[in-house]
Amino acid sequence: MAVCTYKKNQIPAVTEDFEQGRFYGKVKLGVQYIFWKKAFCWKYVAMDEICRVYRRVEAVDTKMCCGRVNFDIQKLLAELKDGTSCELLIGEGTPKEAEALWAAFKEQRPEILFGKYDNLV
Repeated sequence: MAVCTYKKNQIPAVTEDFEQGRFYGKVKLGVQYIFWKKAFCWKYVAMDEICRVYRRVEAVDTKMCCGRVNFDIQKLLAELKDGTSCELLIGEGTPKEAEALWAAFKEQRPEILFGKYDNLV
């Protein structure tokens, strides 16, 4: 089981973890699972499936009716034990939420490798 689509009350343990989890932008961190909004549904993955997590900040420069606008898109990337990876959108212009999620994740799961290049084997 890697990335799954969350459906309320389908699996009681997942539903309980979702309801008790805490929001960080568009990501919800539970105890056993991490959830994120993708399109019109929620996706989730078990924490035990994650082997490495790192942050990505994408700068966006766009032209709008009021002029040029610059903002950053905050993302969390998780590499899974099966070799796949998933991209969790935290939000646009949400560095505080991204920092808080990063800190909470590190505190909750210190056995996971944090950072793209740290502790490479």
